[in-house]
Amino acid sequence: MVTNDAGDDGHTVVIEIDPCVDVAAVLGTIADLDIEGVRIRDIRDEGQSTVSVDPGELTAVQRRTLLRAVEAGYYADPREVTLTDLADEFDVSKSAVSQRLHGAEATIVRRVVQEMAREELLDSTIAFGRRE
Repeated sequence: MVTNDAGDDGHTVVIEIDPCVDVAAVLGTIADLDIEGVRIRDIRDEGQSTVSVDPGELTAVQRRTLLRAVEAGYYADPREVTLTDLADEFDVSKSAVSQRLHGAEATIVRRVVQEMAREELLDSTIAFGRRE
């Protein structure tokens, strides 16, 4: 299901993806559109925290490499593909693939940690306010 809401700060498009659909393929299609300011959020249940990561924070090469790595099973446990396999597929060195993935991972992890710190600060501010 797709819904569209025009707010003061632009448009919000909500896409509900059936669990049977290949989410990596959908995200890959969205990333291929290369629209500035697009943020992808995963909202599962009410009350769960979400972190928005703007795909624009990653380079196009990082996005393609990360999406392919996920799709190919690099992040599966156990791994279904190696850095060497991905390097062969992209016709680059193993080191280049590793650097691309590390850059993407670092950006995503920094964003998650920033959000966690923001939530903890908010929680502690609220808790502090209650004590007064």
